Amino acid sequence: MKKKVTMKYFVGNSIKFIYSVFLFLLLMNSNSHAYIDPGTGAFIIQSILAIIGSIVFYLGYPIRIIKNIYNKIFGRKKKDDK
Repeated sequence: MKKKVTMKYFVGNSIKFIYSVFLFLLLMNSNSHAYIDPGTGAFIIQSILAIIGSIVFYLGYPIRIIKNIYNKIFGRKKKDDK
């Protein structure tokens, strides 16, 4: 009989996998003799923020359209109070 894979099972195994990879990388370290200057660090942070901003901007309009369609189909009907 196959074991049923649930979300709880998947998340639990994913966390165990992430911990084991992190532990492996922590134990297998070596000297890199590398230097990241402040300009490079700022560029990395700027790139991450630009990616997040573009994702929010790009997905903002389609999500708004989907919300409008959902509200038209499943929206509450107004009652007239007279």
